[in-house]
Amino acid sequence: MAETGDASRLPTSLDVLASDVHSRLEFHRYAFMDCVGIKNALHCVIEERENLQQRQNAIDQLVAEKDSLTKKNEELAAELESLKEQLQARESSDQQQGSGFQQSHSGMAHPRLMLKRKRQSGDEDVDEHELMEDLSVIDNPDQGLNTELEATRKEISDIHSKLIEGFADLSTTGGRNIALKNIGQLDDRPFLAACRKKLPAEEAQEKAKEVHRVWQGHIQNPEWNPFKTVTVEGIPKEIIDVDDDKLQGLCAAWGEGVHKAVVSCLVEIQESGRLGDRNIVPEVWNYKCKRKATHSESIEYLFGQVKRLSDAKSRTRRRLQ
Repeated sequence: MAETGDASRLPTSLDVLASDVHSRLEFHRYAFMDCVGIKNALHCVIEERENLQQRQNAIDQLVAEKDSLTKKNEELAAELESLKEQLQARESSDQQQGSGFQQSHSGMAHPRLMLKRKRQSGDEDVDEHELMEDLSVIDNPDQGLNTELEATRKEISDIHSKLIEGFADLSTTGGRNIALKNIGQLDDRPFLAACRKKLPAEEAQEKAKEVHRVWQGHIQNPEWNPFKTVTVEGIPKEIIDVDDDKLQGLCAAWGEGVHKAVVSCLVEIQESGRLGDRNIVPEVWNYKCKRKATHSESIEYLFGQVKRLSDAKSRTRRRLQ
């Protein structure tokens, strides 16, 4: 009877052991899952930290560029003011000395004429080297000033290029008053709207692309010059020729919206001084005022973006603390 009792208790012991093993396995399984979860969370934290560091580096770089551009703009403004004062002083001096200069030189032959006579007669009393120096001064009286102006133009061009690079690095999402605009690139939206009014939906998109491509080609062709010169208060000015055959044909075929888009694109090219070179170029544009943004507006906007990014970084830091 004792053996029978021991035998009956054996399955019960095995069941308890199996249950204990199962419990332990479940514990380790959940522990492993928790470990994986912690590892994934840690990976996310590290990744977020790297992202924040990248943002910080971008902000620091933008701040440094903004400071550099601001300083350069201030220096350039001072140099331009100095050059302006020099030009005004030179004009005033020229006006005062003009009559005296003419009187003192009225009896003298022009260096070119003296040099010609010397070479014809073989006269050795005239110093050819001195004549050439005098001739250089007469032909290029403002050479030094022109060199300074050229250097100033180059600095302005360098600042302009840096601004375009800065805006190209900014996100293009969201409505912004100041952003890059491709001058000479024709807006395709009016073409699609016009084609949808005249054609079935399945044909409108392809036709819009075709017409847009043709007129983009017209705009970039320097030989097409739909402008005319008028005089406004005694000053000649070039304006769009509303009687241009191509523009009239465009308006008749596709309506005012498409016509306005082409005219606006031409005016932007003209105001940017690129009628001779119709290539599409990026420009910092003030969309609110519908014109090129000034350097001051561009720098101020970039500064605002730096501040916004800095505030966003501070908020992110506070959330992570």
